[in-house]
Amino acid sequence: MISYASGVVDRIVLGLLVQPIKADLSLSDTQIGIIQGLAFALFYSLFTLPVGFLIDRWKRMPVIWGGSLVWSMATISGGFAQSFGALFASRVVMGAGEATITPGSGSLIADYFPPKKRPRAYGIFAMGGSIGIGIAYLLGGIAIGFADTVKSWSPELLGDFRNWQIVLFIIGVPGLLLAVLMGLTIREPERRGVVAEQGTKISLLPLWRELSTNRIALTAVMMGSIMNVMIVNAQLAWFPTLFVRVHEWEPKQIAMALALVGVPFGIVSAITAGWSLSWLAKRGREDGPILVMMLQCLAWAIFGTAKCLVPSPELALAGHICTSLFATWSITAALTALNQVTPNQLRGQVVAVYTLLTGLVGIAVGSGAVGLLSDYVFNYDTGIAPSLALVCFLGGSIGIAILAYGRVGYTGAVQRAARWGEGV
Repeated sequence: MISYASGVVDRIVLGLLVQPIKADLSLSDTQIGIIQGLAFALFYSLFTLPVGFLIDRWKRMPVIWGGSLVWSMATISGGFAQSFGALFASRVVMGAGEATITPGSGSLIADYFPPKKRPRAYGIFAMGGSIGIGIAYLLGGIAIGFADTVKSWSPELLGDFRNWQIVLFIIGVPGLLLAVLMGLTIREPERRGVVAEQGTKISLLPLWRELSTNRIALTAVMMGSIMNVMIVNAQLAWFPTLFVRVHEWEPKQIAMALALVGVPFGIVSAITAGWSLSWLAKRGREDGPILVMMLQCLAWAIFGTAKCLVPSPELALAGHICTSLFATWSITAALTALNQVTPNQLRGQVVAVYTLLTGLVGIAVGSGAVGLLSDYVFNYDTGIAPSLALVCFLGGSIGIAILAYGRVGYTGAVQRAARWGEGV
C-alpha cells in the first residue's frame, strides 16, 4: 500500500508544477497533457505483460521492489530535464517501473487472504492511491516552499536548477529508501490453488483461452475501470491547474487544500469500498464489483462535472469531497473481480492486461483529452473548466453503460469460478 502511494506521489506531483514547467520549457497544454498521460502510459502499458509473466512464474517481491527503484530514479532524473523530450523520457521510464505494482500486489494479496477477506484487503491496498494523492499534494506543497532552502544548502551544485526541478529531486528520494525496506521485510507467500510449472515454455495460449472464456465479464470490468481511471488521471493532471486559472489560487494553497480533502475522504473511500463489496457478497450479490464500479462512474458524471463548473473554490472543494468518497471504489472492485474469476496461474497476466488497457486508454487519454480540449475547443483562460467537466461527464456516462451491459456476463463468470473452486 505504501509502495503504491509512493508511485502515485511521483506520478501526480507534476500536476502542481504545470505553470512553471510550461513557462520554463515553453510547452502547450497539449504537450503537458502528453507528458502527464501518454509518456507515463507508454511503458506502463507495454511492460505489463512481461511483468505479468514474471509474477506468475517467479518470485513477486523482487519484481515489486525493483520497480520501485526504477520509478524513483526516473522521478529524480526528471529534475534534470531541460526540454520536452527529456521530461517525456523520464516519465516513460517511470511508467515502466510502476507497471510492477498493481499486478504484483494483486497476486500477493490473493495469496495472503482467502476470497472472503480479499475485498477489504484490496481496499487497504487501494487506500495507497488516496494516501498517495494526499501526500503528493501535501509533500508537493511543502517541497515547493522548501525548494529555495534546499538550493541554499549547496548553491554551487543546485543554484542553476529551477524550483520545480528541486521538487522532483525531493519527491524521488523516499521511493529509493522504500524499495530497500520492502526488499528486507516483506516475505513471499505460498501460492494458493493451481500453480504454473516453473521453467516450462512461455505461451500466451492459456491467457487467450481465459480471456475468451470470460470475455464479456473481463471486458466489462476492464472497460468500466478504464473510464474511471481516465477521469481520475484527468483530475490529477488538471484539477490543480483549474484552481490556478479559474479561482486564482497559489500552488501551495491548492496543495494544502486538496491534501486536507483527499487524504481523510480517500481513506474513507478505501474502507467503504471493501466493506461495500463484502456486504453485497454476504447478501448473495454476485455482481457486487460491477455495482460498486457503476456507482463511482455515477459520482464522476454528477459531482465530477459539477465541481469543475461551480463559480467558487469552496464549492469546487465540496464537489471534490463527494468524488473523493468514491475515489478507490473502482480499483478495489476491479482487483476483487479479476482475481475472483481468474485461476491462480493466470492472475498476474490477467491483471497485467487490465493494467495495460488502463494505461494505454485511461491514463493516456484522460489527461491528453483535457489538454487538447483546452488548446483547440475551449481555447480561453478559464477553458480548462469545461474541458475537464466534459471528460468527467462523458467518461462516467460511458462507464455506466458498459458495466450495465456486462453485469450478467460477470455473474456467469463468478458461477464458473465457483465450480472450479477458486471463487469460493
